[in-house]
Amino acid sequence: MAAAAQEQGKTKEIRLVCAAPSPYTRRRDSYRAGAGILLCLRRLIEEKKLPLKATYYDPSGDLGNAAKVRAVVLGAQVLLVGTSVWAQGPSSVSRQFFEAVNTDSLAGVAASTWVTSGGAHTGAALAFDTNLSSLRGMGAAVFSFGQKQMVFTTDERLDVADGDFTLMDVWFMEGLAKASIVWALAAGDAAEAERVWRKLDGSAIYYRANPPRTAAEIKPRFGEILELINAAKPPNSEARRKIDALVTK
Repeated sequence: MAAAAQEQGKTKEIRLVCAAPSPYTRRRDSYRAGAGILLCLRRLIEEKKLPLKATYYDPSGDLGNAAKVRAVVLGAQVLLVGTSVWAQGPSSVSRQFFEAVNTDSLAGVAASTWVTSGGAHTGAALAFDTNLSSLRGMGAAVFSFGQKQMVFTTDERLDVADGDFTLMDVWFMEGLAKASIVWALAAGDAAEAERVWRKLDGSAIYYRANPPRTAAEIKPRFGEILELINAAKPPNSEARRKIDALVTK
């Protein structure tokens, strides 16, 4: 009982892992999307005074060292894995990442994924499902935000520049952040999960969570995050350096 009480008192961790440098550009779309999710998480944790911490790792430089990659995966209550699309499936970095940790169990861990894709129909859904299948095969309880596949398209759009995210993208990033918080604080307890959703002013089903109808109504909350992750497209930009500093906290 004492050990259980001690475990309950620990600060729980939501860990983001970006196994996804884009094979096509140097914009690092998945990395920037993950930074958006991280910033949404940290803001919610601070606003709601939650007993949580959010961390972010990029294991792409350690893929040849299985021990280091496994260390990135184990220990968090919620694990979010990001990837980019190559051809019509997940990038090779994502596959190497999962192959490096394939002998470890994620039983008791909740897990989800986010994906960036150049176009809306270029394999993102397959990459999303592949990641969830890999996580599920390792024993994790997989989830998403309502019925939303957390896929962000970054090209082939007429309304925004290539590589840019939108305010609605960031709204969905916060939705995944909220779902992650619910799993971290209330896994296995439906009544507690509903209470946490209410505390977060959200809903497990995103289209019931008062989705925005105009960009103007969500710009005050999400505009600063959007500006940062869009400005970070160039690899040597000040915004990229700022994101690098934020995610290593």
